[in-house]
Amino acid sequence: MTREPRTARQLRADDTRARLFAAAAAAFTERGYNETTVDEIARRAGVAKGTFFVHFASKASVVIELVKIQTRATERARARALESGGSPVDALRATVLMLGEQAGASRELSRAVLAAGLMSREVGGATDALFGEVYKQMIADAREAQRRKLVAAKLDPETVASALMASYLGAALHFTSSPRSKELMVVLRPLVEANLDGFRRTSSKEGSDAPKRRVSRSSARR
Repeated sequence: MTREPRTARQLRADDTRARLFAAAAAAFTERGYNETTVDEIARRAGVAKGTFFVHFASKASVVIELVKIQTRATERARARALESGGSPVDALRATVLMLGEQAGASRELSRAVLAAGLMSREVGGATDALFGEVYKQMIADAREAQRRKLVAAKLDPETVASALMASYLGAALHFTSSPRSKELMVVLRPLVEANLDGFRRTSSKEGSDAPKRRVSRSSARR
């Protein structure tokens, strides 16, 4: 279905929203979530305070939009991995690494988003819901990888997803809390690969041990 072209009024509204969003992100980066006010965001964007509320219900809404951008980028990275012929393991890798790339783009902004999630129930609840959807998809990918014998049958798919998500959260927390930490992806990538290698090695070991177990039972019968 062909979309109708945006009207001049709609384009102006889009531009104003984009400027408000950029101004809020800049303020969060420089001052942190708690110290940033709606007045400051509006001033930076060059609009009246009332205009802010035409586009966003609160400064918490802006943070929620930032998290949505992160999770949408993650969904697209996962889709690209599968569309290019990748396996469910590739989809898991793409998901976690894109979470890291998004969070690693700005230490200060990621710190502000994390703080907002702790200070605001609205942000915290929305963030939990958005990341919960990502996590559910990771469990589904882990289950499919298990079905294809790419990871060990004895592993709970939720354990696979949890280990990978914990790698991201741990790396992100270290990145945002320690000014001297390495870039987030430098820390995260080897953690993800180590987890995936461990899942694959366990699966390979299961396959190589299976014939031995059958021979052992056969010998016992003799």
